[in-house]
Amino acid sequence: MNRLEWILGIVLVLLLVVVAALSLIFWLRPETTVNLAGPAANTGTVIARQAAVVAPTSVYTGETALIAYARAQGAAAAWQSDARLLNVQATWPQLANAQELRDGKTTWGFTFYSPTAQEIAVISVVEEAARIVSQGPHQQTAALLNATGWNLDSDQAITRLLEAGGSQFVAETGVSSLTMMLTMDDSEANGRMEWQLNLIAPQHGRGLKMRIDATNGEILENITVP
Repeated sequence: MNRLEWILGIVLVLLLVVVAALSLIFWLRPETTVNLAGPAANTGTVIARQAAVVAPTSVYTGETALIAYARAQGAAAAWQSDARLLNVQATWPQLANAQELRDGKTTWGFTFYSPTAQEIAVISVVEEAARIVSQGPHQQTAALLNATGWNLDSDQAITRLLEAGGSQFVAETGVSSLTMMLTMDDSEANGRMEWQLNLIAPQHGRGLKMRIDATNGEILENITVP
């Protein structure tokens, strides 16, 4: 790829990271923090607000998360020999249909942590090539799970989502955006690595949140709002 394509790829991945972060912040924070100037907004309104920014349709050929991870590992090892996977994230555009989601293929952002350097590096995988797009200091307090326990690829996780209410959600809402993140941070000290998937339909003020065990495929949480 030429320099312009690299730049576009990096910008796309950064957009994906921002959208994924906004979505996760919405699900994890208390509703009362949404509107400090008056009564707390209802959940449907909050979903619509948080889904206002949606990644554009990707012009790049995507891959499933595990295939992309294999490419990211090389770049991570070249960065720091002790680099360990911290999280994985991606966002699908609103216009993605159920089959496109089921394929589980997109561009991915991988965050790696180096205990020795106490730094993280974000690595994008675009057009079968991995590249560091940002890095900086990081203090990791929780234990990191071993990525060898990651068995459930993105297409398998999304299939679980669709079969457990996601397909009906997409059919009813028509336009929805999917964000997903896999985290190796064992902050709850339960030894589980989890896929966190969020389907958001801004025009309907609806959302579907699911947590799936990335080792055995068990659905840990399944919430539809409203």
